[in-house]
Amino acid sequence: MKADRLIALLLLLQSRRQCAARELARRLEVSERTIYRDVDALGAAGVPVYAERGANGGIVLADGYRRALTHFTEEEIRALFISGASALADLGLDAGFERALEKLHGGLADVAQRAAEKSRSRIHLDARRWNQAEPPRALLTALRRAVWDDRRLRIRYEDRNRATSTRAVDPLGLVSKAGVWYLVARCDSELRSFRVERIRSVEELAEHFERPADFDLERYWSESSARFAQASRNADFVVTLRVRNDAIDRITAYWPGEVVARRTRDSLIRLTFPGPEIAIFQLIAWADAIALVEPADLRDEIITRARRTLRRFEGR
Repeated sequence: MKADRLIALLLLLQSRRQCAARELARRLEVSERTIYRDVDALGAAGVPVYAERGANGGIVLADGYRRALTHFTEEEIRALFISGASALADLGLDAGFERALEKLHGGLADVAQRAAEKSRSRIHLDARRWNQAEPPRALLTALRRAVWDDRRLRIRYEDRNRATSTRAVDPLGLVSKAGVWYLVARCDSELRSFRVERIRSVEELAEHFERPADFDLERYWSESSARFAQASRNADFVVTLRVRNDAIDRITAYWPGEVVARRTRDSLIRLTFPGPEIAIFQLIAWADAIALVEPADLRDEIITRARRTLRRFEGR
């Protein structure tokens, strides 16, 4: 498209004092005649670009205009160019993001370009947990388009108990939480959050919906997260363990915990689980490295479960 080419031409001119029409034509894969027509179009739009004649001539963008477009502080450049497994890739936007960075990089002064390259080579962000499954990118792309276009969807959704239901939703936004994606949608006049990996199918419907004028995705997610955190705290199940010191990192890697007392060979650790069932499951898995201190009555249930498991496997 011509508009895209004009922007690309403008960004190329920002990165240098002047550039031969032949080189610009090669970079943009058009003829030199097209380049001169584009220069005329930019000039007519008020952009101070012109052609200099002679052996050392070329297409030139006025210095003042170049500075106005590329005046970034080093801190701003670092923020833009830090390397990372961007959530944009999950949405199918990674190629566009990289092209945008390339265009921006080309428009920076030499010093700023070096700062950008240094930033990308020294800091990398990876928001995914270890062993986390890859997100359903084709599904996320479809959801992203529906969110952009305000297009109503019919989804088949499987809840945490494996019960499946089909419902019509108005997709309002997408949120990535620690690499896990959620669709925020209006369903039966209520705002709901659907875990994307539990959406089994999506059908785009013909009708569009009207987005609520007062809906704010960031505010909704913040308030929803606060409610969820409060509910989780109300259901907290706290255990105290005696843990071998060489296993502390493994025991405290995921569940919230604190060291109550540290000794030569082992330490007292207090861990918080979202319920007794998960606590029992984890304590059995950690049996080689921990001893349960309290609650004492949990020990009987763990022993019962362990014996039941032993009988089942011995029987086989």
